[in-house]
Amino acid sequence: MKNLAFKQLVVASDTLKSGNQFEFKPRFNLITADDNSFGKSTLAKLLFWTLGGEPVLDITWTSFDVRCLVDFSVGNETYQAGRYGNIMFLRRPNGQWEKFPKITGAYSEAFAEIVGFEALLPNRNDATKLETPPPAFYFLPFYIDQQRSWSQAWNGFSNLEQYSKWQKTIIEYHTGYLLPEFFTFEEQIAARNVEKKTAEVEVKKIEAAIEVVKTYLPTSSKTVALSKGEFDTLAAEVTEDIAKLQAKQEELLGTIAEIQTERLYLQGQLDLARLASAELEKDYAFSVECVEGEVLLCPLCGTMHDNSSPVRASILADKDEADSQVMKLSEKIERQGSKLAKNQVRLESVRTEIEAITNKYNSLEPSEITDTEAITTKSSILESIASRAVQKHVQRTMETKTALIRTIQSTNKKLKAEQKKLLTKEERKELDATFKDTLFRYIDELKAQGINLSPVKSPLDYKKLYGSGGAAESTRGILAYYMSVIQQAHRAENEAFSAVVIDTPNQQEQADFNYERILKFLMDTVPSNAQLILCAMNRSEIQSYKNAAHVIELDEKKILCDTKYAECRALLSFDDSIASSSSTI
Repeated sequence: MKNLAFKQLVVASDTLKSGNQFEFKPRFNLITADDNSFGKSTLAKLLFWTLGGEPVLDITWTSFDVRCLVDFSVGNETYQAGRYGNIMFLRRPNGQWEKFPKITGAYSEAFAEIVGFEALLPNRNDATKLETPPPAFYFLPFYIDQQRSWSQAWNGFSNLEQYSKWQKTIIEYHTGYLLPEFFTFEEQIAARNVEKKTAEVEVKKIEAAIEVVKTYLPTSSKTVALSKGEFDTLAAEVTEDIAKLQAKQEELLGTIAEIQTERLYLQGQLDLARLASAELEKDYAFSVECVEGEVLLCPLCGTMHDNSSPVRASILADKDEADSQVMKLSEKIERQGSKLAKNQVRLESVRTEIEAITNKYNSLEPSEITDTEAITTKSSILESIASRAVQKHVQRTMETKTALIRTIQSTNKKLKAEQKKLLTKEERKELDATFKDTLFRYIDELKAQGINLSPVKSPLDYKKLYGSGGAAESTRGILAYYMSVIQQAHRAENEAFSAVVIDTPNQQEQADFNYERILKFLMDTVPSNAQLILCAMNRSEIQSYKNAAHVIELDEKKILCDTKYAECRALLSFDDSIASSSSTI
């Protein structure tokens, strides 16, 4: 099994004209300081930020306009990643720098390939589109953030809500309940669902076309009798004259159906744009009138949201964009209405020509009408011919598309059945039992027996750990849960095993003997070939770990240093080194 380990971090701020360089060793590392405000947490977060994660950095730090470079290894190969804003840079072993304009998409796919992270998540707006999630989703079980993770597991990074209901998929993938092959099936199913979605849209259009036929070509109930010979003669003459008009009429009916379908779609988009504009206006009013300061705490999830002037300005920019969409969509709907009216006029013109042809055959004498056969009157014969032709065509198409939808549904059902065979019910129960055994053992080692574990059946039950035991004991329970997940991930081998980064394990002021027990527990529990990076205040209880670790000690100058700017800035020239021959995504 390959491991990911951090080797070096270089950071520089052009705004402050300062920078620094930090090295990390393969096993134990300690980021420490004599004061909580010296930047321990920020230094740890920069490792993930540089690789494309989104840890919560304070507003002051984000104003420094920094760029960073991280050297990291996966197995025996060394890689480099650079970041400036949301622009990502990546260099593989013996390769050239690659530049990516954003974190999602091509960069996320490239990083996932390096670490063997094969999980896929459906796009929030289109469930048939599967995407490789950003690096944050890979790092989630391996990073315990001081502000977010101790109060809510699987919450170490922001912007995770870009995917809906991602928790089950990501947790089960990391812990071995979902194998990489699971997502091969998901891609096959999603590809067929795209085809199914297209067919369903076509069916809706056909239904609209049928309604148009019913509206513009009503069926006549009047019938008269003609002899068979007279009817055959009339039909032969009509066929030649009406063939072109029938084809034109059918084409116009199809065009009208398409226009009406497009208008319905555009109206739906217009309604959404108007709603978005109204909501953004409320958001801006709330951010200006109801929020003090530049930080907003979500009362539901506890997430800290930036409420600075640039963010408020971005809300107004989004509202302007929504208003612009409203205007554009309204204009499109108006143009579609105009097209619809023109095509309806053309259709009436064709029908008038058909009526003229009908009158051409009115020379048939009433005395010649007999009771031998009941058929439609001559005027309705022509309309009926056209109507039945259109209806027959759309009905055939409807049947074809409906059959395709049924076939796709049947195929996907079979794929789902095969997918379920990847992990049997017995194997799932075994994973549950292993996880619970590990969690119980770690709870015992950390002296957190006050935690009620009865409702916890699998790694998915992390929310059930909260609210039991005292504050300090509850914190140790969360640590036991994280380490149980990490052990399960190590056994699953679904990906490269990442460095474990824990920001300040001394939460809720653990009693001295418990803090020492926590540090020893971590040294013994993190897999022996994995990297561990701890952030902790410089105090006597960490001495044993400090003696075994590579130590990064921060002082009042914090992370950035004026005297190291030129040296560090020279190392951060990845954006300048992109040659025209380099791969630009």
